[in-house]
Amino acid sequence: MRDKISSKSNASIKYTKKLLSSASFRKKEKSFLLEGVRLCADALKSGIKFKTIFYTEKCREKFPEIINSLIEKSENSFETTEEIIKLISDTDTPQGIVCICETPSIIGKNGEYSDKLVMLENIQNPSNLGSIFRTCDALGVKNVIISGDSCDVYNPKVLRGSMGAVFRLNIKICDDFRSRISECTESGYKVYATVPSNDAEKLGIGSLLSGKSAVVFGNEGNGITPETIDLCTHKLTIPMAKNAESLNVAVAAGIVIWELMK
Repeated sequence: MRDKISSKSNASIKYTKKLLSSASFRKKEKSFLLEGVRLCADALKSGIKFKTIFYTEKCREKFPEIINSLIEKSENSFETTEEIIKLISDTDTPQGIVCICETPSIIGKNGEYSDKLVMLENIQNPSNLGSIFRTCDALGVKNVIISGDSCDVYNPKVLRGSMGAVFRLNIKICDDFRSRISECTESGYKVYATVPSNDAEKLGIGSLLSGKSAVVFGNEGNGITPETIDLCTHKLTIPMAKNAESLNVAVAAGIVIWELMK
């Protein structure tokens, strides 16, 4: 069905605004939002199911091929105004397209774990999480394990920051994160806790991260919990200049993941 929406009080717009602002509502409805031509196109290529598309006339005129493809694949489509798009957008200057998508039962492509894993415990900043996903995708990590208390994978900032990587990685959300670490060690993985500690093994020295290796990154403010560190087989740190502040978790992850995959 294709129609036009010009009222801010339209029920579909109210519903979409709630999806934008509430992680619990996204989970309940098994739906999430995408915005921007490139991200929507990536999701379309990855087989994500589109439920509703909102677009402006200007956006359709500028990107007719992708907008028409999305309209064709969506259950419902609505032409609307720039003003209303801004109401349901997470960006300051939206491109003129917002889509409601069905949350897949499996995030990304399903597949067996490889011999390199990235594990994320209680990452709360959506921009950090999206950046880590993007780094994993760029450097060849296929499998990411994330604790259930981390921020919502379908937060708009995560999706935008990942540049579509969410749809290409095997992402496993684990409520019992520590049990998964134990399973990894039992399966022969060396599991490295990344910590800012002088007594940890130094990144770039020796044959660290060779073979079956998993690297754990922790919360932005508190790092990895002590209980999780105790379950890891190794502690790993990035050598830094004296008196330097600790690195942002997304930056640290980029450095370590490059070493993991080189």
